[in-house]
Amino acid sequence: MIYSLLTALIGVFAAAVLRGFTGFGFGLASVPLLSLALPPKEVVPLVVVLQVAIGLMGLRSAAKLCDWRAVGTLLPGLLVGVPIGLTVLTGFAPNAVRLAIGLIILASVGLVQQGLRLPPRPSWRVGAGVGMVSGIISGLASMGGTPVVVYLLAIGHSASRMRATTIVYFMLSGCASLVPMVWRGLITRDVLIWAVTTTPILFLGTRLGTWAFHRARPVHHRMTALATLTVLGVALIGRALLG
Repeated sequence: MIYSLLTALIGVFAAAVLRGFTGFGFGLASVPLLSLALPPKEVVPLVVVLQVAIGLMGLRSAAKLCDWRAVGTLLPGLLVGVPIGLTVLTGFAPNAVRLAIGLIILASVGLVQQGLRLPPRPSWRVGAGVGMVSGIISGLASMGGTPVVVYLLAIGHSASRMRATTIVYFMLSGCASLVPMVWRGLITRDVLIWAVTTTPILFLGTRLGTWAFHRARPVHHRMTALATLTVLGVALIGRALLG
């Protein structure tokens, strides 16, 4: 029990610091860490609950800088894509899905590093397409945030505007995921107990990450975002190849 508690607290704290600094990455970092301490059926519901909580915490300040147009074009595609991903999930081997997603992430990071740029106000078709790809990947592997992050990096927003937009987007997508989880009874008493237990460390990590963001240079935010995506892509490919 002590091992599980310490592992969960460390996992939530590390993921919260990353999210406080970049505006994203909480789920990407916390799911593998929490999987070391909790049963798989409790990990994703707990992460969604914490992601909504952390999003509500920073929503007031993020709303002022958020690119609401981008959020508005991404969310409909996400809602359409998730059922598609869930539908085709059974038709693909898990390692094949991981390999494909990992390669897509690394290719996207490479394009951004090579100077890929989108106009400041991309057409709604582009935003909806990215949202749909994000939704499909979410349905397949619960990692749909990565296309959205690449999309916002390519738009070229300032670090503050991109961070605010990702905070709002992931809070809203978390709410969209929370509703069916509550309906299906996945938010159990144990999940709520873990959520209450880890909330103080969640807020502490977020505060620390936010403090670091406001004292860092904009280039550091971009570098951290790209490094996070690269690590995720390499980890997915490695797991796929090693089985």
